[in-house]
Amino acid sequence: MEPVPLCSGEVILTLETPAQMMSVDWKHCRASSFVVPDAMSIAAVRSHAGGRPVGMLINADGWNPEEDIGAEWPSERLIGRFRNMVSRATHARAEFIYIRMRQNLHALRAAVLAVTDQSGLGIIVSLPVDEDGRTPDGSSALAVMGIMQRIGVAGVILSGEAADVDDAIAELAPYANVALGVSVEPQELTQMQHLESVEFYHTSDLQAVDKILQRAPESSSRNEPEADDDYILAPVGQHTHFVDATIDISDPIDMEDHFGEKLLELEDQWSGAWKLEISTPYDVQLLAENQYMLERPVCLEAENPELLEQALRVFDGIALYDGTWELDEDIFDYFRQHYGLVAL
Repeated sequence: MEPVPLCSGEVILTLETPAQMMSVDWKHCRASSFVVPDAMSIAAVRSHAGGRPVGMLINADGWNPEEDIGAEWPSERLIGRFRNMVSRATHARAEFIYIRMRQNLHALRAAVLAVTDQSGLGIIVSLPVDEDGRTPDGSSALAVMGIMQRIGVAGVILSGEAADVDDAIAELAPYANVALGVSVEPQELTQMQHLESVEFYHTSDLQAVDKILQRAPESSSRNEPEADDDYILAPVGQHTHFVDATIDISDPIDMEDHFGEKLLELEDQWSGAWKLEISTPYDVQLLAENQYMLERPVCLEAENPELLEQALRVFDGIALYDGTWELDEDIFDYFRQHYGLVAL
């Protein structure tokens, strides 16, 4: 994926409506890049932006339990919906995609996959966080970032109450391999203690751009992760997990042999990760429908690379690969870059 075309300390301005676009004093606006709500607005804003990057907004919502439960997960219907948006953005020559989490991790990940399926555009995602460091669906923001940074996302912007965002920065920064940004009111920046880890800022208020630049501390370098390199952030859905190369992995679990009951039995047995055996398309469906029960790191085992990809596509987490079935190097690299597959 292309990096997001921004430098440290810069401001992204989202223009939500045509009225906002018409009110911009393009000559004096100090925003470094712009986000527009649809593909039709890209050319119009680019014509005034003076070479500054123009990206398109995608609201990551549209998950419908009645249509999506029992379908491939995240459903191809949902991914296809986002893919159509990305196609229009690419045709209009957007320079990056700005994805706003509106519903849950499933929809957010589907939107990212839609971009990486057909485009090399840089991706920024925006995560609302609460006082517990959780996103609207209850996911750990650290877990969501851990997934996003392994599947092609270049930047994560945190939004919410300033104190909550500040706490989230402190938690995420040691493990971030992507650029971190914040979206808060300008006057709140002076109350925040961890902006040294922040690389850029976001606002939807044209009048806030200058105020942010006045109050934001100088930022001269990219955030450098401080976490122990021996441990890998490998979340599973809403849950944060760290693994290392010596993690104890269970014997293969037959997905069709009372999968839910088997997981309950395994709760009392020690193993650092569960190895799930993917032998048929029905196993993929079982994984999609029951992954909410997975509370440990997951290793996926499949002799057929096509089945493995189907499983990776529906799994809302970062899967481990222990080499049980050898993968062609090019195929593994694709799975690593596209789905975040981690080799032990």
